[in-house]
Order: sequence, then C-alpha cells, then structure tokens
Amino acid sequence: MSESKSDIYKMFQVAEPEPFGCQLDILIADPQSDLRLILTHHLQKLGFTKVRVVKDGLTALLEMRRQPANVLLLSNEFDGPTAIDVIQELREDPALQRDVVVLSSNPLSKAEIMYALECGFDDFLIKPIIPNEIMPKLRIAHAAFSSHKNPERIYEFAKVALKMKEFDQAEQVYLELAKQTLHAARPYVGLARIALERNDQKGAVNFVRTAIQRNEKYVHAHAFLGDLMLEEGDLDAALSSYRTAIELSPLNVVRYEVATKALLDKGRVDDAISLLEIATSAKFESPFIVERLGYCFFQKKEYQKAAKYLRQAVHAEPDNISFLNSLAICYRDSAMYDDALDAYNQILKRENENHSVMFNKSLLLVMMGRKEEAIKLLKKVISKQPDFQKAKDKIIELGGTLD
Repeated sequence: MSESKSDIYKMFQVAEPEPFGCQLDILIADPQSDLRLILTHHLQKLGFTKVRVVKDGLTALLEMRRQPANVLLLSNEFDGPTAIDVIQELREDPALQRDVVVLSSNPLSKAEIMYALECGFDDFLIKPIIPNEIMPKLRIAHAAFSSHKNPERIYEFAKVALKMKEFDQAEQVYLELAKQTLHAARPYVGLARIALERNDQKGAVNFVRTAIQRNEKYVHAHAFLGDLMLEEGDLDAALSSYRTAIELSPLNVVRYEVATKALLDKGRVDDAISLLEIATSAKFESPFIVERLGYCFFQKKEYQKAAKYLRQAVHAEPDNISFLNSLAICYRDSAMYDDALDAYNQILKRENENHSVMFNKSLLLVMMGRKEEAIKLLKKVISKQPDFQKAKDKIIELGGTLD
C-alpha cells in the first residue's frame, strides 16, 4: 500500500484496533484435536483467558458471526472451506468482522507465503508449533494488521459504515480505495452493495460488472451478481454467475449454501442440484452438501434418494440435530413411520426439551394411529411451553381436553 493510502486512515478517522495484550479474544480453528489442545494450553500459560476452539473452516465462520474474535488462528489443512475461502469470506461478508488472521501451516515456499499475504493473512505460525514462537508471532501479526500501510482496517471501516447504513461515508471510502487501487475489484463490490441498499439495482449491476472486469476471478463479485440477477428475475443469468463463483471456489460450502438457498426460494430445485453436483463430481462431499442434496430430492418427492443422502449426512455428523430432523421428516412423508419415530427419539435423547420435535413426533404418532400417545405428548409440550398454540389446537382437533 503506497504512503498516500495511509492518509485514508486520517481522512476518515479510522479507529485504532484494540492494543495487543492478553485481553484479546482468540479463536483457534484446526482439524487436529491434539493441536487445538496444545495451542490452547500454551496460550493460557501465556495469560490469554479468552480462547475458543473449532475444528473446521465453516464452524470458524459461524463462530466469527456469533462472536467475533480479535485473533483467528486458522489452519491450512481444512478440506473445505479452505483457509483461503475463510479469509475471503471474512474480508467480503458485511455480516462478518475481520481482525487479525494468522495462518497455522506446515512450512511454506516463498511463492506460497506471497500468495497468503496477498490473500490477507497477517502472519504465519509454522508447524510443528514451537511454544516460544507463539507470543512473538501474535505480536507481529497484530502489528501488521494495525499498520497504516495495511488497507484491511479501512475496508472493515467501510463494511461497518455499510452495516450501520451510513451509506455516504461507506461510499466515500470505497471511491477513495477505487482511485488508489486501480486493478482491485473489491471497492466496486462495496459500491454495488451500497447502490443496492439505495434501491439502485441498475447501479449495483454496473458496479459489480466493473469489479469483474477488474478481476474476473473475484469470487464475491460473481456471487453478488448472481444475487442481483435473481432479484431481476433472470434466473438463467443468476445460475451462470453462481456456477462461476462455485467453480472459482469449489471447496467453499458457504458459496453452495447461499446459491442453493436463493435458487430453492425461487423453486429452481433442479438448478440447485446441478450446483451441488459440482461438489460431488469433485469428490467434495461435506455433510452440508450431502444434506442439501437430500433436501432437494425431498422437495422433488424422490424420497428414496432423499433418504439416502440424509442418512449419509447423519452418519457423518450423528450429533447434528438439524440433519436428524430432516431425515425424520423424510421418513415420515414417505410413510416409513417406524424409521421416522426412531429418528425423532434419537433427537429427543439428545435434547429432551426440544418442543418442536416433540410436536412433530406427536403428528407422527397420529399418522401411526396412536392418538392417545400423541395427546399425552402434546400435553407434555404445553406443560413445558404454555404458549405453544399449535399444540393446544392439535389436542382439541384430536378430541382431547386442555385440563
């Protein structure tokens, strides 16, 4: 970043990040449980008391959305989303806060280091981890992120302004960045988001197309163009843009999630399946991909296929209540009542106060001709959640009483 760019910090009075110290909140994302334990142990010995751990990139993003961390220690050994995918999401998604990000990695070549720095990583922690290197590396990474030669905090400033609906200020920042980074797509995606917030659909499309002209491999430009085309009702163009975004980032579950949800909301089930099959053809079968395929085939009433994929998802993540619930509904609607009952019981064994599942189980019991058991279960739901009106209505419908 040129010296003139550092003036943007003064121009917009960008606040300094929280000073480096043991009060910082650290999130460790690594697939190796032993390494998570080792890092947590050494960080706590160094005085850091706010240390959280997750095992993959997708969970890291969900955790950062739930509670942002000051420092993210991110492994490069994820199957997907990869570390590169994660930092791209942190940089671009207005709902995510991007602070210090350290890549935890096996030894890297010079080219790999340059690429990682270009992607936005602030420093590296090389495996095997040497305890004495942890604190110096975190300090260096924090200093790199805090530097006025680093544009990341300016982009974060613009993202926050956009989120707070301070559109004029966000626009000024993105325009300044666009002037000073002549080949960057990122400022124009920001300008497109502002235009859309101002209900200027045409302006948003023009900005995002400019972003793609500047960098045709900028994933989020294609993804956002897909959203815009979907909003305009041009479903084929939307599908094409979503497909390009996914092909540029084929291991990023977030891209599949956003694109397929948008298409499913428009009833384009077959198009959603075609995107998910990009992953399966590449042998990338994350539990989410498999579960979403099951959901798609369920929508098509192809219950046998749906159950096959949903069972795979549950097998991969047996404690995932959402997956189990989807499987139970699939079994129920395909008249496999005993299997559905078993799935509901598995959920209630883990969450015995899940009132929605108890209600769904009661509906299943009615289908199975076990009305008295259903009424008894519904009364249990009401005793725990007195304002559950649907349960009350169902009792009356079944000829029961509320006493």
